[in-house]
Amino acid sequence: MYCTKCGKQLPDDATYCDACGMRFEPEQPELQYDPPKTKAEPKQNEVPNAFRKWVKEQGLFCLIAKAVAVTVMAFYLLVAIVHMISLAVAGYPGGSIFAQFFAELLQGLSYGVIIWLLSDAVLYLQTLVKMKKQELKNK
Repeated sequence: MYCTKCGKQLPDDATYCDACGMRFEPEQPELQYDPPKTKAEPKQNEVPNAFRKWVKEQGLFCLIAKAVAVTVMAFYLLVAIVHMISLAVAGYPGGSIFAQFFAELLQGLSYGVIIWLLSDAVLYLQTLVKMKKQELKNK
């Protein structure tokens, strides 16, 4: 072995250099740790599936309510478009057609948002009930 500071040749078991005084740390064998195997470990580049997590958190009732809300909004949009076309064919003035179109569209959006918010309120209440049950269980 050679001293890393002055280059003097030393015995392999030397702890310091007798020429320059450089200390050497005794070499310790590397310990290899093999962590216990767990479930399939996610890949580093894998993005967690947020949609599946959201679906699981929502529950069946809230998912159905949200689907109904989106369906109601889409239905009212379709009804507003068909009503607008029928008024245009009948010869109504443009301002009246658009006013009725937006009134129906706003009504559908309002219904959809109300249903969506009610489903969120139910989800919130379910969470509160679970927390209260857990609190009573811990007492």
